[in-house]
Amino acid sequence: MKPEKRARKQFILPVAKIKKARKILSAETDTETVERALDLVIADGEIRRVLFSVKGSCNIEDVYGRLAR
Repeated sequence: MKPEKRARKQFILPVAKIKKARKILSAETDTETVERALDLVIADGEIRRVLFSVKGSCNIEDVYGRLAR
């Protein structure tokens, strides 16, 4: 498997949010925290895409509010 291309980025982020996310995600570093958070956003986007593609074709109860835009 080819290593993923990486880029150095510089962000100014609220320390409290990073600390809270780091604890929730059980991450060891701030970089790992941001990577895991991005993974969750990407996965959520895929879930939303699938839900929108089947919306109306079956009876899905939107208990998490993911179908609302």
